[in-house]
Amino acid sequence: MDEKTPHMHLSFVPITQDGRLCAKEILGNKKKLTWWQDEFWKHMVEKYPDLERGEAASMTGREHIPPRLFKEAAHLTRQAKQITDLLENTNLFNAGKNTDKAVELLQKFFPAMENFQTQVRKYDKTISSLKSDNVSLKRQTQDLSRQVKEATSSSIRKKMDDARLRADYENLQKLMGRIPPEILDLAKRGQLNHSDRER
Repeated sequence: MDEKTPHMHLSFVPITQDGRLCAKEILGNKKKLTWWQDEFWKHMVEKYPDLERGEAASMTGREHIPPRLFKEAAHLTRQAKQITDLLENTNLFNAGKNTDKAVELLQKFFPAMENFQTQVRKYDKTISSLKSDNVSLKRQTQDLSRQVKEATSSSIRKKMDDARLRADYENLQKLMGRIPPEILDLAKRGQLNHSDRER
């Protein structure tokens, strides 16, 4: 529950029948690891039917983007901000010093940036797919938000109408309480004549 989507990690120690520690023998290759994941999910979903599972990469065609790429992007962003700040704060008095510092930072930044771009190109298809999913999710979120606003607005209107009706009813009850019982009785029987009305 430490991220936006609750998820589960399973840890185990791959001990063979003869007591050796050997992941390869138990998990095998990539195909067998996928089998383990499928079998684990089948077992768990029997007991917990609401358990969801992510889409397999074999079905989506996406590649897993390694976390180091995100860390590298954050590091490059910090470097770019440092360079930008340095250039923006350069004036007549510190031009020489700031220029030297900017050149030094750029010499580290450009090779790292080129390397990052090369790595990101490998994941272009996945990133494009994620962007598309993101646009679709934003659209769904906007639709849901609009529906919630409409429902809330309608609910507030209904509560206001109910409150107005309740107030009107209470006012009518008070009015009925102020009418003398004998006049109410005559009115109910339809015997209220002109002279009674003038009183």
